[in-house]
Amino acid sequence: MNRHDIRSPSAVIASNDARADDALGLSAVWRHRLFLTIPALCAMAYPALLSLLSSGLVLAHGSASPDGVIVWVSAIAAVTLALAVMLVSFAFGRALGSPHAEDPGRGHARSIAHLAFATPSLYVGFGNVAGVLHTPAAAPIAWAVFWAVAGMTVLLGSRSSPTTVAMAPVGHRRLAIAHGVSAIAILLLFVGPHLVNHVAGFWNGPVHIEVMKAVRRAYRDDLVQPMLLALIGFQILTGTVLLQRRRIRVPSDLLGTVQTMTGVYVGIYFLAHMTAVFAARYAGIDTNWSWLTRPNNSMLVSLSNLRLIAHYWVGPVAIVAHVACGLRIVLLQHDLSPAMANRIALALITVGVFASTVILLALLNVHIA
Repeated sequence: MNRHDIRSPSAVIASNDARADDALGLSAVWRHRLFLTIPALCAMAYPALLSLLSSGLVLAHGSASPDGVIVWVSAIAAVTLALAVMLVSFAFGRALGSPHAEDPGRGHARSIAHLAFATPSLYVGFGNVAGVLHTPAAAPIAWAVFWAVAGMTVLLGSRSSPTTVAMAPVGHRRLAIAHGVSAIAILLLFVGPHLVNHVAGFWNGPVHIEVMKAVRRAYRDDLVQPMLLALIGFQILTGTVLLQRRRIRVPSDLLGTVQTMTGVYVGIYFLAHMTAVFAARYAGIDTNWSWLTRPNNSMLVSLSNLRLIAHYWVGPVAIVAHVACGLRIVLLQHDLSPAMANRIALALITVGVFASTVILLALLNVHIA
């Protein structure tokens, strides 16, 4: 100890320990931030993992043309891989939304986790946009760059103060009501009839087309279709504002996290789906049952083409889950018991999983008649 230091030996030791703790604390911050990049890294790895899965299935089957049991192995494996990436993202989003989370920069990492949750449809969306631009080879590069940037933003942290732009409760409530009303309109005009139409495909393709012709008279009407597109745009915009300026900044329970994460998924699913549909219609292709199940370029004509399976299965599940959790909040606001509101939401989500599974089976050419 320096003879000019008049502090006691214990004080000097404590000071040295504090400096050591500061050094370790800095290291811990970086380790924590690196840990928070895991959802982005999982999303970045998804195409490579999907390609590895395809290669393994081709090797095991001896051909890239699926037939027999390999079709079901492929479908289950593709959905399982997608759900694994989504589950990792959900776990991070849930933990960062816990009331016990004390990381001041968790809002940004939580946003990236929400985005990574939508990986299956976001990846399809990247491919659809690349196809529209006639640059399919650019999609993997753009995907890797996108998630590298997302991971770096989490690693470097955010310097902005989330409290300065947070939405007031009154503003949040008004925007949430408008968001809910537009959701009801979209459900009645398009989503409900569209899902019923696809479920009808489980009977057979011709029944699907007959139902489609009937419901198209409504949602493809010259007045209804522009209004529907405007409503979807409003839904995505208001959902983004509600998430970023309010919901992402406050603690959330399990079903609250399901609501916000499926909300992000639904927005991306709509954008990816509409990109493909309008590109096909621009090319003069009717986006009917044959478009999805045509023999030369359908959802599963090759074991190297697995990306659409999870996209089409998770999409309807996410829509139903988001609506169910939104209904749960309304029921809680009207003094229904949390246990009953939770049961209703979970029951609706179960129905969504069942309906989406039926739709996927139909798309894979399983029919009753």
